[in-house]
Amino acid sequence: MHIEAADPKHQSAYRPFFLACHEEGLEYYRRAGDDPDAWLAQLLRHAAGQDLPEGWVPCRTWFLINGQSEIIGAVRQRLGDSALIVERIGHIAFEVLPAWRGHGYGRVLLQYVQTLGEKPAHGNWVLVCPADRPAAVRTVEACGGQLLATMELGDRTLRRYSLTALAAWDDMAAGLI
Repeated sequence: MHIEAADPKHQSAYRPFFLACHEEGLEYYRRAGDDPDAWLAQLLRHAAGQDLPEGWVPCRTWFLINGQSEIIGAVRQRLGDSALIVERIGHIAFEVLPAWRGHGYGRVLLQYVQTLGEKPAHGNWVLVCPADRPAAVRTVEACGGQLLATMELGDRTLRRYSLTALAAWDDMAAGLI
């Protein structure tokens, strides 16, 4: 297993991952339509700060890739703050394909961003997960997430967490910690 930043070279591996997430009904992928190639191209443009809808911030994506070069999970980090991010959708989002859940891969993805992602501008990130996904709740809490609020959004109950960055090797080497 390894983690790589999203890149055009992942196109063939991204298609089945996208379709599985879309079929499962994950909101991020439902909003994407049904064209994985177009969605990958768009998320790469968004990571570069290009073609962002009004009020959006750049968003980086990393993939967890298994030994068969299949994408089995993804994590996204929104780079910046807005009311929408802080109050509803959070700075970080992740998913692991159902067949790969229960092995700690969600935690691996989240800790990757906590350690190597862009540090939060205001001390902590906000992360939101569905209250009816106990594995996601456990993952966030295992990574140090502190519950800020439980909120209703339409017919869904969401849990909003505060999450801190972890020390990165370059911080230690620079004597910052």
